[in-house]
Amino acid sequence: MEDVAPPLRQRANAWLTGLILGNAVLACLITLSNIPLTDAGSAWHSALFLLLALPGHFIFFGAIVALPAYVLGRVVRNPRWMIALAVLMQTAWLLLLLADAKVFALYRFHLNAMVANMIFGGALQDQVAFSVKMWALIALGAATLLALQVLGARLWWQALRRRPALLHIRKAWWIAVSLFLVSQGMAAYSDARGDRAVMSQLTYIPWAQPITLKNALHRFGVQTAQAHELPDAGDRLGYPRSAPQCAASPSLNVLVVLVESLRHDMLDPAVMPNTWRYAQDAQWFQNHYSTGNATRFGLFGLMYGLPGGYWQAMLAQQRGPVMIDRMLADRYAMHIYGSAPLYSPEFDRTVFSKVRDRIVIGPPKAKSAERDRFVVSRMQADIRNHPKGQPFFGFVFLDSPHAPYHLPAGYRSPFQPMAQDVNFLNLGPDHDPTPEFNRYRAAVHYSDALIGELLRTLEQSGLAKNTVVLITGDHGEEFNDMRKNYWGHNGNFSDYQLRTPFVLHWPGRPAGRVDAATSHEDFVPTVMRHALGCESDSADYSTGMDLFGELPRKRPLLVESWSQRGIRDGALIYLFDNFGSATVVDRNYDAVPDADVSADAVRESWEMLTRFQKR
Repeated sequence: MEDVAPPLRQRANAWLTGLILGNAVLACLITLSNIPLTDAGSAWHSALFLLLALPGHFIFFGAIVALPAYVLGRVVRNPRWMIALAVLMQTAWLLLLLADAKVFALYRFHLNAMVANMIFGGALQDQVAFSVKMWALIALGAATLLALQVLGARLWWQALRRRPALLHIRKAWWIAVSLFLVSQGMAAYSDARGDRAVMSQLTYIPWAQPITLKNALHRFGVQTAQAHELPDAGDRLGYPRSAPQCAASPSLNVLVVLVESLRHDMLDPAVMPNTWRYAQDAQWFQNHYSTGNATRFGLFGLMYGLPGGYWQAMLAQQRGPVMIDRMLADRYAMHIYGSAPLYSPEFDRTVFSKVRDRIVIGPPKAKSAERDRFVVSRMQADIRNHPKGQPFFGFVFLDSPHAPYHLPAGYRSPFQPMAQDVNFLNLGPDHDPTPEFNRYRAAVHYSDALIGELLRTLEQSGLAKNTVVLITGDHGEEFNDMRKNYWGHNGNFSDYQLRTPFVLHWPGRPAGRVDAATSHEDFVPTVMRHALGCESDSADYSTGMDLFGELPRKRPLLVESWSQRGIRDGALIYLFDNFGSATVVDRNYDAVPDADVSADAVRESWEMLTRFQKR
């Protein structure tokens, strides 16, 4: 005779099944808010994939989230404990999805390990401050969602008690498993075929992990469609290819002032009057791009002269840049100041790994604007007290223009109307960015005032005549400029998020404006050759170009983000995601489906990404 489970256990299992399925529907609706359905529906098989993949994906995750409650129910044999835990965990799961949806809407990447590292490592609190009002709205939303979950759970339990036929909902697991397997099969087949219509949809699904079976399917005759692919940089590092040959006893100091989120159009007399005046007597590179749309990759490219794709390899080996090695060999004094933490991202184990004992961070309990004042004051003191005859390397990282755009107490902004705080929940496609943009401009204006003080101290000290000074940004900042709901950075490779001022004052060189496309990668080979006297081929330690040499009219720029890699090739941008899907957009991020992809640009970028791998 068949063993029939007790009615209470049957009802508990059916209740948990219904809760998972109902919340999977909510999860699908949350995710669909970020999916351009018109594009997804342009090919029937991509629409079918989404129809199958979304419910299968979220039922799978919902089941994992519900597993502790199911186990508790089996152990305790009291459905109340199971129901309470299941409701709490499902509420937390939906809150996580809502947060991910907002992050993806603004920045086009999902919550990931890097974000977790920022949260638990403390860097997020240092860089992104939520107002009391915003925290109140978040708390209210969480409480409302929990209340709805409790109400729904109660009504569903009562319905199961009144209508035993609803117990058959447990059979839905067969449908759920079928959806999951079929969608995974479609992903594996599309990956083997190189089908971008399907694979590009994975970008929108949070934490998608598709099964890939290229080799197995190729053995059965499934051929990959012709596509341009950019390989990842390998773990085996051959950097530098050979030690640079440099002259002894260089006499030039080097001072780098890096401003967080400094976009290119901020360098004007109204927003940055001190830097703008300084640029009139310097080399001003007006078509300059960072190596990434995040601090991690922008600072990496600037200090290594390499694409951001080498980040993981350098971090794994804690290998610092050749430029710092050379300066240490030449007995440069090291003055390294960060308003924001230089340990998250792990610059203390990459860029400054050999001089981490020289890193000074602004007071942790102080706000960003106050920390900026602190690090500039410390750098001014170093300049005033610097001994004659010894070269120095100075690095100052100002953080005020990072969202939510920090200002000192009582700061009078020349830009109005200005937001008193930034509520990230309000940012969206129809939101007027003027108040937030004016607050950002005010933060840049404050940073420029500090830069002006630092430059005056350098001039008064007498060191300016033999000090190379660079003023630039780690990346840009966007305020829905393209009307595509991009905000901040980390979201795309447009001019607004990549292009940044690059003002280079070099003793003995005439002032001038340069219109050729330049990159953060170009700083290292320029300093190595013209400040440190290194005459050997810069291709042995960098992929950048000499800014004082002959710059090409057109060059591919390899750029990096948390979730994508890109090649900027003239008017086109080639995008490569983590799933191997490649798309082409123009500078306004409109898709160019029939674009003529430059094989030379892809080949040159591939060479840059693999140049320092050991063969």
